[in-house]
Amino acid sequence: MPQDADDQTCAMSGAAELRRIEFECIVLEVIDGPDAGLCTKVSAPSLQLGSAADNDVVLTDPTVSRRHAEIRITNQGLLVRDLGSTNGTFCNDVRVIEAFLKPEMTCALAGTKLRVTRELETRQYSLGDEQRLGGLVGGSKPMRELYGLLRAVAPSAATVLIRGESGSGKEVVARTLHALSGRLGPLVVFDASVTDPEMVRNDLFGHVKGAFTGASGAREGAFRRAHGGTLFIDEIGELPPDLQPRLLRALESREVMPVGSDEPLKVDVRVLAATHRDLDAMVRDGTFRSDLFFRLSVITVPVPPLRVMREDIAHLAQHFVEQLGLGCGLSQAALDALTRYHWPGNVRELRNVLERAAVLCGGRAIAPADLGLPMAMDPRADDPETGVAEGDAVPRSDVPAHLRQLERQMIEQALTRNQQNKSAAARDLGISLSTLKRRIAQYGL
Repeated sequence: MPQDADDQTCAMSGAAELRRIEFECIVLEVIDGPDAGLCTKVSAPSLQLGSAADNDVVLTDPTVSRRHAEIRITNQGLLVRDLGSTNGTFCNDVRVIEAFLKPEMTCALAGTKLRVTRELETRQYSLGDEQRLGGLVGGSKPMRELYGLLRAVAPSAATVLIRGESGSGKEVVARTLHALSGRLGPLVVFDASVTDPEMVRNDLFGHVKGAFTGASGAREGAFRRAHGGTLFIDEIGELPPDLQPRLLRALESREVMPVGSDEPLKVDVRVLAATHRDLDAMVRDGTFRSDLFFRLSVITVPVPPLRVMREDIAHLAQHFVEQLGLGCGLSQAALDALTRYHWPGNVRELRNVLERAAVLCGGRAIAPADLGLPMAMDPRADDPETGVAEGDAVPRSDVPAHLRQLERQMIEQALTRNQQNKSAAARDLGISLSTLKRRIAQYGL
């Protein structure tokens, strides 16, 4: 996992600072059998061995089954599991179905004897002078740290946990990782914060025809749609407890069991997960499985909040003005106001503030008063006599009717997108919860 920045620095080369990241790897050496001398290192949480060409390690021994065994990294150590082979899997000459490998143990798959160990592989990456990477924009040191880490992590098959505050751009990080990974399949985004556990299970793993009333056809589910590509599970901290072991099994076995099916289906998927919640605390509280957390956090990618990248704010603002086709400029005073603000809603809030300001400015350059930020507010804010509420640049009575109607529509759409969850809708809109509640009351929503 990434270490603290000071611990990661290992060298300087001209202007490029070098960092290092450690991957946990499975090292496998064939010490007896037709493939003796074969040695491989896999930076993934598990690998499958057998004679079939689609195994991670292909063995030519005719006594080895097509899909013979699996070796997996767990928080208790290396685990070997027989996959129903004909001639068996052995640890120190004892046939096993499943066993933990101690350092001095040898493992045999029929007539092939193996030595399997676990080690850390260190990779170096540098901080360049990039101003953007994929959909990510910014040239501050925290962003360049992020770019270097993403380039180092992307080619690995390891599961990645993306951690950051709401609105910080975790999905953009996931899209960038997928784009750099070289995987040919699609990126599939799955939101784990859906409130109905059965809907989550169905959308994640799919179902067969007739699995339940109304299932007139089969559904693939997110795992199977992402076959050959990447599955990004957003808000993993919201995954219902009873579905956590199902997800763990899918990650470990690389198989999914659709609802109503008796047969598991193989999937080739690289999983990225994201959360703004403190999963370490959830593990301590017993609300998130420790083994699932271990499986997801093979590599952790922290996404910096916008407030620590103030030098990027003006660049990001100009980027959004152009990307969204807002048809207006930004005054220097507005850029100064944007830079001073602390951005609790991060990049998402910045984008929403600019979209709203573009409506209010009517085509002229955006001014501080158009932004609706606390520092740009009328000093009479929250004064019941003037009608100016927190988050408003001007009294509500002074806002044209068509703009109030547009704001009402934006709120309705945000509430619909977030299943009427007001906290989530407020984050989506980049406003405080108290402001959203006032708007809901004002518009009679």
